[in-house]
Amino acid sequence: MAQEAGPAKSDQLKKQTEILSLTMDAVFTEEQAKDVVAGKITDSYLVKMKLDIDGNTGMILVIASSFRKSILDLYCVVGNATIYRRLRPFSDFAQLSQDLADIAKANAIDKPLSDLLGQTLLRVFTKDKLEEFLILWQKKNPSRLSEFAEPALQASTNASKIKIQAEVDKISYGRFRFQNPMQGLVFPIAKQNTEIPKEEGKDSTGLDLTNLGESSGEKTPLERQIDQFRKGFQRELPLKTYISPVSGVDFDSLIEGQEILFTIPMDSSETKSIGNLLGWMEEDGSVSKQPIPAKYLGIASVKNEYHIFAQGPNGILFHSQEEQPVKVGVVNPSLYSKKGKPKGSSSSPEDSKDNTGTIIALGVVMCILGAIAYFLIG
Repeated sequence: MAQEAGPAKSDQLKKQTEILSLTMDAVFTEEQAKDVVAGKITDSYLVKMKLDIDGNTGMILVIASSFRKSILDLYCVVGNATIYRRLRPFSDFAQLSQDLADIAKANAIDKPLSDLLGQTLLRVFTKDKLEEFLILWQKKNPSRLSEFAEPALQASTNASKIKIQAEVDKISYGRFRFQNPMQGLVFPIAKQNTEIPKEEGKDSTGLDLTNLGESSGEKTPLERQIDQFRKGFQRELPLKTYISPVSGVDFDSLIEGQEILFTIPMDSSETKSIGNLLGWMEEDGSVSKQPIPAKYLGIASVKNEYHIFAQGPNGILFHSQEEQPVKVGVVNPSLYSKKGKPKGSSSSPEDSKDNTGTIIALGVVMCILGAIAYFLIG
């Protein structure tokens, strides 16, 4: 029995140490973290928002530090699959997180829409606005959230109808992170910019393609990596990696400038807007499923999270995300014959050079043959 008690006590100590380390992200001092782990105080608020938007359902979880007066994490999961009916919006965070993890396992998340909604909330929750809400959240009061968030989300998505129901809980951030069943399945929305989107920031498709500048505040190493790829680009589109298990190229073997392939997410509310913007449409008006070539720039990564960046047409940054290394499809010239290309994807300069070179070579051969014939006849 004594031998069994030893490992159990060691495991418990290891757990407490890890939770203490995670808690430090939400507080200022180790003493505060110890009080949180001991259960004497809480360090964060969990804001749960059930969202209905134009036939889609979802949940937004905002975790804000009561000490640092800042948003620590924001999760957004939206879609229209039947599995969303199982959501229990105002259950405890452990159950709610498990529900969202199950949705992710079912591949039922509209990632572009979820990211757009999450980014919008991160921008409108400025420091001043957040401090206003923290006063309410101390009393677990969710009032004013719907009237604050609904217009902002509607403006960024052009949705016809948005409804939000909210609830606030006090939690330990370290325990939430330690027990989080979403880990590796649902990732917090990456912080990009804290400014409210402007109407002039949208193009004719309705896509919000601005605000790719650096955000204020301290950033994670991954966010800093991502910012390096975003420099110099005014537009960014969320696409899917074209995976080719047989003829594709491993992450480590990709070369900067190499043409790799992406596809437009067909399950997104923005599918047609992205297709129109890129000119990647079929003659019948549908979005082409043919892979799109773009020049590889690099990968930003942490454990189980890989962000792939490439330069697409018209100076647009392509961004896809994978949870593990995959073999990326690369350009095969036979796939991009003039006959097979979607409209708007014109021949590349390399194609033109090859055609010109062939014509010149044939001309030279014809001249030589003509000269030989002239001398023989003469």
